[in-house]
Amino acid sequence: MKLDKVLETIGGFGKYQKFQFFLAALPTIVVGFHQLVAVFLNATPEFRCTHNSTDESFEFNLASLSYNFSAIESYDPCVDYSSSFGNQIVSEPCQKFVYSKEYFSKTIVTEWDLVCEENFKSTLSTMLYMAGSLIGNLVFGILSDVIGRKKAMVLAMVLLILFGFGAAFSPYYYLFAVLRMGVGGCATGLYMCLFVIAMELVGKQYRVYIGVAVRYFYTTGFVILTGIAYLSKDWFYTQIATTAPALLFLSYIWLVPESARWLLSKERTAEASEVVSRAARMNGVALPDDFSLEQDTSVSKASLSEVLKKGRTLFARALILCVTWASGCAGYYGLSLNSGNIGGNIYTNFLLSVVVEFISYTVCLSINKLGRKKLCISGLLIAGSACIATVLVDHFVEDDAQLNGYHIALNVVGKFGLSISHCTIYVWAAELYPTTLRNSLLGLNATMGRIGQILAPLVNDIGNFVPEKYSKMLSPAIIGTSVILSGLLTFLLPETAGRKLPETIEEANVFPRQLEAKEDDFKKAVGPLDDAQTKI
Repeated sequence: MKLDKVLETIGGFGKYQKFQFFLAALPTIVVGFHQLVAVFLNATPEFRCTHNSTDESFEFNLASLSYNFSAIESYDPCVDYSSSFGNQIVSEPCQKFVYSKEYFSKTIVTEWDLVCEENFKSTLSTMLYMAGSLIGNLVFGILSDVIGRKKAMVLAMVLLILFGFGAAFSPYYYLFAVLRMGVGGCATGLYMCLFVIAMELVGKQYRVYIGVAVRYFYTTGFVILTGIAYLSKDWFYTQIATTAPALLFLSYIWLVPESARWLLSKERTAEASEVVSRAARMNGVALPDDFSLEQDTSVSKASLSEVLKKGRTLFARALILCVTWASGCAGYYGLSLNSGNIGGNIYTNFLLSVVVEFISYTVCLSINKLGRKKLCISGLLIAGSACIATVLVDHFVEDDAQLNGYHIALNVVGKFGLSISHCTIYVWAAELYPTTLRNSLLGLNATMGRIGQILAPLVNDIGNFVPEKYSKMLSPAIIGTSVILSGLLTFLLPETAGRKLPETIEEANVFPRQLEAKEDDFKKAVGPLDDAQTKI
């Protein structure tokens, strides 16, 4: 008996699946901690150069210096003005800085003076974390297929703990950055393994909702992270507090079973049958005495090279999705990281930008009713418009208080739209691709998304490397333009909701019109199907 057929018999989302889903979703809270903790670890407080050996307070009165400070046209916090020659002030590169403690007592920026000529290092550490996510996506994707979902999950958890604590105790910046890269790889690998475990033992009709539900737990991690950072105000304690909870989940060695689908793929049928039998017992369903599982081999696999040979339409659609995935991820993480740079209270800004995701995912629950295409395109266009509006606001609004308010509001609107598109594009892409190439093409899309993710910190901080006149406008302009163009490109893709999905490259090329025509011809030939027939 095929596993999907068994799941229909024992219940696609019974007590057992709900319990296993909860176990799988809970650690994604920890993944959420690490994914955006850089907003607080890498925060750059206001700073200035120290002007003498006793100058330790950020609130220092420059007018109290013993020489004429009025000769300086504009104060540069990266310059030391403490020397003078006669009536002339001698400016030198600053060697020691003092930082505001309004929001943080210590960040990695204040720990290693990552300001002025060294400010690229803060961006670099975040980019390395994102690069680690790309590597983790590839490595743990392979490992989960080779050694199993459970073993890969445990390995990712153990390495996450080691890298996370190692980063906290790192005495050097470059060691910290490398260890954070390891955290990025393991956090992504852990999320992927947990997501697959949550999905592989539920019925087909529940998978879309399970995918959305996992995001609620993941986003809860962002909300809790805000509280951790607010209470600690020190990057060391924040790093410790976001890593330590992973120790609790080492108990999953005993609590979480191996995926029945993976066991079947490795021809370990007896073990897979035991997992399914346990699920049936907990769901209160009795399986037949002669029950046995068999692997689904009805559809053979194809290679990506065949897309270039036989699938021009499929190739074009995959290319559009790659561009959309990359720009969407760059925008999503760019706006998330930017919540620490838009002025006002960093904790409030970040909290607003992540709480809105709960609203986005609630909207995504209507994905079957509203359709994948409508939701995804609407999200992209809303987000892109918010980013372009930010550019216009920067140009026309001069009052700082009003400007901060507009920035915060538009950042939240942008996150709302990108969270919708980020969630729905997974489902939409999976349904556009044929069964023979679905995993491979989704892996390609995910890789492009990770590349966009790597570029997000650079795009977010690009204002530091251009004239001040354009510094605040450039990042939202880049994100807004790329996201809107992606939204317009996706108009070329067909809706998949409620339609028969393609099994082969040939079917994907003619999807959806010819497949629907074939179904209509079949119905005309055999007559209307009753309820019993449609369930077969």
